[in-house]
Amino acid sequence: YGLLLCMHNGGRCIHADDMPQILSEILQSDLLLFSFPLYCYGMPAPFKALIDRTVALFSMTMQKVGERYKHVGQADYSKLRYLMICGCCFPNAAHNFEPAIAQFRLMFGSDSTIVTVSEAPMFNAPEVVTKPFLETIRTAGREYAQTGCISDETMAKLAVPMIPADLYARICNGEH
Repeated sequence: YGLLLCMHNGGRCIHADDMPQILSEILQSDLLLFSFPLYCYGMPAPFKALIDRTVALFSMTMQKVGERYKHVGQADYSKLRYLMICGCCFPNAAHNFEPAIAQFRLMFGSDSTIVTVSEAPMFNAPEVVTKPFLETIRTAGREYAQTGCISDETMAKLAVPMIPADLYARICNGEH
C-alpha cells in the first residue's frame, strides 16, 4: 500500500529520491524508449521497479477502457509514444517474449511499438552474421524516426533468426 500513497498525495512520493525529476522528464518527453534484456520472460527487476514508481503519474480514480479498468492520469501524457526493444539469448522469439509484450501493451497501449531480438549474443559474432541484421535494425530506426512506426515488412525481417535455431543452440551449448 505504501507505493500507492503517491496516488493519494497528488503524485508526491514518500521516498526522498530523484524520482520526481525522472517523472518530470518523462512528462516532457515525446518518446519513451525502453531497451532491456529479457529476464525470466519479463523485464529485469531494476527496470520493473522504475516502472512501478511511475504509478505516481496516476490517481486512484478509475475508468473503464474496453474490457478493463485503468487508473486516470494525474497529468496529460497523451503525446507520449512508447517503444520497447528487448533482446534475449534464445534462438527464436516464439514462446519467449509473450509475457513481456503483454505487460508492455497493458501498460502503454496497443499502439506502442515493440521490437524483439532473439539471438542477441550473435552481435558478438563475426560481421558476416550480424551485418545484414544490423542493416535491418537501421532501417527500422529510420522508419520509426520518420513515421512513428516500423513497417510490417521490416518487422517481418526482424523476426527472422540470424542463423538456424538448431545451429544457434549448438553453438551456445558448446557443440561443434
